[in-house]
Amino acid sequence: MPTENGVLLFAYDNETIKYTELAKLCALLVRKHLKIGVTLITDTPIEGPFDDVIIVEAGNSGKRTFRNPNGETEELTWHNKTRPLAYDLSPYEKTLLLDVDYLMFNNSLQWLFDSKQELICHKNVYDVTDKNSFIDDKLLHWSSVPMLWATVLYFTRNDTAKEFFNLVKLIQDNYQYYYNLYNFKMGPYRNDYAISIAYNLLSIENYFHDPLFTLPSQYTISEVRQDGTIVYEFDGRNKTEVSYINNTNLHVMNKHSILEHTNEILRYATQPILTRVEQSSTGEWPKHEES
Repeated sequence: MPTENGVLLFAYDNETIKYTELAKLCALLVRKHLKIGVTLITDTPIEGPFDDVIIVEAGNSGKRTFRNPNGETEELTWHNKTRPLAYDLSPYEKTLLLDVDYLMFNNSLQWLFDSKQELICHKNVYDVTDKNSFIDDKLLHWSSVPMLWATVLYFTRNDTAKEFFNLVKLIQDNYQYYYNLYNFKMGPYRNDYAISIAYNLLSIENYFHDPLFTLPSQYTISEVRQDGTIVYEFDGRNKTEVSYINNTNLHVMNKHSILEHTNEILRYATQPILTRVEQSSTGEWPKHEES
């Protein structure tokens, strides 16, 4: 029988990005703020702060351009084709599906598990540098449907969510057909596009009111403070500017930048809430103990 509430993560390492390490950080932040279980879907057994690790092969994967903190780009394997299996694989009655580059610094998503929501995701995204980097991501195509974000997606076990994920799988299997139909930018399979099309075909109009706060891939984290403040750098007028965001869940698209600050995030994630005492890191992932 499924557990009532939990978070589901998918993580497959590629040539240089350790998505499984990102998943560990994401899971620790979830446990700190939501105090619920976390299940990881990956292709290799792994130790970490998870209730369960489910092994699923990555399958055929495409290539995608990733940006390094130094500004250089690299073409890497992108394992993202198992995410449409989320409904089938989730051990929970109520599931919060997160990308592992989503860093949680508050409990603002807790309300979902006490709500009557059946399926919800983000329609709007906000570039925290105020550069409006996602101006071209409002629609799949200028005359097409709104582009949604799969980064944070909540669903429960119900007919609507089941039909939705079955349709996402159908879209993935027939990606060329839906590319021709919706005329979106062609490239490797993208879950954001698939859920956008599924929402459209099922006439679902249920979105988070708040935007998805996001640090674009061309900008980097410079510090993660122990009060939950993220300091980041971005290109300003003829100079590099520094700004910060506090007590806000943040989608950080530059994965390397997150991993460079693993120790800072680990210290924050493992210190008690409402305390200024910083605990030293042992270098080991804390074990989850049921109360």
